[in-house]
Amino acid sequence: MKNAAGTAETEVFMKLDIREKKVLYVYGCPDYYNTVTRLKWLVSLTVDQEAKHWLLALARKMETEGSEDWHSCFYHHLRMEMGGYFRAKRFMKAVESSTNREEDMYEEAV
Repeated sequence: MKNAAGTAETEVFMKLDIREKKVLYVYGCPDYYNTVTRLKWLVSLTVDQEAKHWLLALARKMETEGSEDWHSCFYHHLRMEMGGYFRAKRFMKAVESSTNREEDMYEEAV
């Protein structure tokens, strides 16, 4: 794809699952190199082999698919997205706790 100046422009798409987004929400920062370094430290401190495997995969994904150029925007977008996710989760929990259970009782009685 070419931009208005006629130079090649690359589009960056990094697919992350919710587990990876949660890790980056907690351990990520606006600085690309610090985020990758933190992920590597997290891998070295993790005892569970399965968790270590997917954390290492996330660290490698950030190194290969990530870029210092767009990481700051990526980080702020992730924080905004995950903030909305946690607000929605709290809202759903509040709705579930305040829901009237008469419907459940009716189904049991029938």
